[in-house]
Amino acid sequence: MVESIWFVIVLILLAAVSVALVLTIVLRAEVHSSGRETRTQYLTPNYSDVAGFRLTAYPNNELVILQRLWLIEENIAALDYSIVPGRYMTLFISKRGKMRFPDSFYADSFESVEQYDIAGITVTQSQKAGRRAGVYWTRGDFEYLIYSEEPEMNMMNGLTYYFVNNTRAEES
Repeated sequence: MVESIWFVIVLILLAAVSVALVLTIVLRAEVHSSGRETRTQYLTPNYSDVAGFRLTAYPNNELVILQRLWLIEENIAALDYSIVPGRYMTLFISKRGKMRFPDSFYADSFESVEQYDIAGITVTQSQKAGRRAGVYWTRGDFEYLIYSEEPEMNMMNGLTYYFVNNTRAEES
């Protein structure tokens, strides 16, 4: 009789520990997928204090106009651009393995995905005609992505060479 009471007590304790473990895992997963991201605006592209890198070169001229500099989730630099005439795009830069693509990047997939080389760097361009387009590449220890929700026809083709050749990041 005493042995069966101990057996029941051990089963109850085991069940309680199991429930606590499951709740811990579920609650921790919910914290990471809250859907909210933190963005900190910067005046210069030096993210050394938080992310450990800075940009040494980035596009900015009378047709490709830099509007804002951000740091997303303390890992991803985001540079918002206005592209003359009246289009917008964002350049994302992160250390390898830290890149997070925009939520709409995968929506509805893409109609065309191409890979090609620019100055020895393999570039992957994904596009849905008349809608979103993204160009992804890596250089050294960094990942780069230029992304636009509504690019002008052939806008990404024209800007890809300019961005790949004129964007640099370094650890600091």
